[in-house]
Amino acid sequence: MQYAIFDMDGLLIDSEPVWLETQYAVMRDLYGVTLSEADWRSFQGRSSREFCQGMAQLHVDQGVDADALQELLLSRMLKVITDAPLMPGAREMVDWLSEQQVPLAIASSSPLSFIEAVVERHSLPIWVLVSGTEVPRSKPHPAVFELAAGRLGADPTLCRVWEDSVNGVIAARAAGMIVTAVPDLAHPALQQFSIADQIHSNLHDSLVELQAKSRLTE
Repeated sequence: MQYAIFDMDGLLIDSEPVWLETQYAVMRDLYGVTLSEADWRSFQGRSSREFCQGMAQLHVDQGVDADALQELLLSRMLKVITDAPLMPGAREMVDWLSEQQVPLAIASSSPLSFIEAVVERHSLPIWVLVSGTEVPRSKPHPAVFELAAGRLGADPTLCRVWEDSVNGVIAARAAGMIVTAVPDLAHPALQQFSIADQIHSNLHDSLVELQAKSRLTE
């Protein structure tokens, strides 16, 4: 591995509960719709725009408007995204890789303003930031990872990606990258992560692996 690329929501920061609560709230407040877990899981790892468009298609009878839904969703999320704490091992992992002079990137489906706010809030040493809103198609399409590799000046095959969603794993594999899945162990379909090169319980496990490999090459 010469380059490291991280997803953000649910991987670096524990923001999935915040997204879920906010998505539930805006659908309820605007349209009186109660989301099911299946509704939410199907859009995990995808952009807010795709979530809103999907809700408009699924709930036509309730008159869901994708633009109005996205405006309220992003407005509420921008106020709370920096409240999400770092995931276990995220600080240690990012700091160690930075000390090893491994170029780092975040490739997230979140808006760029969210990514910038999180990086600033937690003082993460990551300078290459890529949002799914910058590409025509979000995860599971590989475009966001391909753009991250381009900004890193990296051959995609030399990049290792850490992802917590099935859509993200699919996207990274499609980009030709090595993928470590760090899924929520409560995910109802953990077997879907078998397409990843590795599956770790948390970023602490990944850091231990990388440090062990580093010692072997010293």
